[in-house]
Amino acid sequence: MNAIVLEDFGPKPAEKPAAPSRVPTSTQDFDAAYNAGWDDAMAQVDAEQSRVGEQLANRLMEIERDQQDAITSAISALEPMLHEVFDKLLPRTAERSFLTLLLEEIEQLLAEGAGSLVVLVAPEETAAMGKLLERAKLDPDRVSVRAEPAMSLSQAIVRWDDQERRIDLEAVLAALDDALERFLTSIHEGTDHG
Repeated sequence: MNAIVLEDFGPKPAEKPAAPSRVPTSTQDFDAAYNAGWDDAMAQVDAEQSRVGEQLANRLMEIERDQQDAITSAISALEPMLHEVFDKLLPRTAERSFLTLLLEEIEQLLAEGAGSLVVLVAPEETAAMGKLLERAKLDPDRVSVRAEPAMSLSQAIVRWDDQERRIDLEAVLAALDDALERFLTSIHEGTDHG
């Protein structure tokens, strides 16, 4: 019978066990190793914070872009209705309410102590303004109405002493219309460049 030979894994007599690569031998070595580990950990935390911050900034930019797209889309959908309001509804409303607004202005001037007022309006509005002044029981000696052919509907000049005040709803409506066009143009240009 043959004997089984087993391999010996133990240290060989000529070999010495390998010394650990570097074992801290003093408190200074320990502190240096600890600080190096701490610095590595902090570097990892900083790197993670930078990564998360960058992802957050990217997501916020996406949200802002999506929000701007939604606003632009909503305004584009509303644009025909806005033109309808500014081109038709506002002028009609202004024409209907002009004389009432003018009466309020006259009453305000009288309350502030203005002398006798002369109100110049378009010939088509003279009779209606006269009736409105009668209903408001304003003394004809304090307020008189005159037709001014150069005036158009929704325009008036109120004169007293050496002063005058111009009331021009047409100019206000034109300014509003211009403002709407500038706003819509800026929205469309923002979309084209975005």
